[in-house]
Amino acid sequence: MAHKALAILTIILGASLSTAYLYYAPSHLALTLSDPPPTPYSNNITAIYVTLTTIEIHAANAGNSGWQTLATDVTVNLMTTLSTPKLLGTTQLPPGRYTELRFFASQAIITISGSNSTYTIPSGNQTGIKVPVTGGGFRIYGGETMTVQLVLSFNNNEIMNNPTMTLTPVATAKLV
Repeated sequence: MAHKALAILTIILGASLSTAYLYYAPSHLALTLSDPPPTPYSNNITAIYVTLTTIEIHAANAGNSGWQTLATDVTVNLMTTLSTPKLLGTTQLPPGRYTELRFFASQAIITISGSNSTYTIPSGNQTGIKVPVTGGGFRIYGGETMTVQLVLSFNNNEIMNNPTMTLTPVATAKLV
């Protein structure tokens, strides 16, 4: 009888520990960036440098306090990420459901025909650009490792024919 009680207690304890691990142990998230533009960039564009001052991910239903920082002060030449995503960083996250990314970037420096031009990204430095994660987001459990990819590009026509020198990013976020 004592062996039976010990076996049941062991099973209950094991199930409790497994559940605690899934919901309380830290998980790991890698963030990558790629740039497949909606239409190919002009051959005259040789570099698109964007400095992302902060990239954050939002926990579902957490209000303004639900933002977790994934990376800071990252400068990327988007032309180098056309076919191969670039790892921007990894971080620990509490287990849970995450639904959107937000990035802050105030400008892009674009090299066109050997000359650098500075374009502003409206609201990119004040409120950031919010990007929903496709599929309504994802759930990550304790001990799990996942990768989210920020797909960021600009419209070629907006770069080449834009007297105001402002850009609107085209962005999506997806689990890869």
